[in-house]
Amino acid sequence: MQLIKELVNRSFESGLKEGETSERCVFHAVFGTDDQREGMDAFLNKRAPVFRHGKR
Repeated sequence: MQLIKELVNRSFESGLKEGETSERCVFHAVFGTDDQREGMDAFLNKRAPVFRHGKR
């Protein structure tokens, strides 16, 4: 959530191209995290996610 808030705030200070680049970088950085996998699995299996916020 923190990264999303930062992206939204940054979008007010930059152009569309810069915003898309920033969004792409953050997306790639978090896509392979345990929380991302848990969120996707929970969605696909129609259950509530159990996030660990990067903790194992």
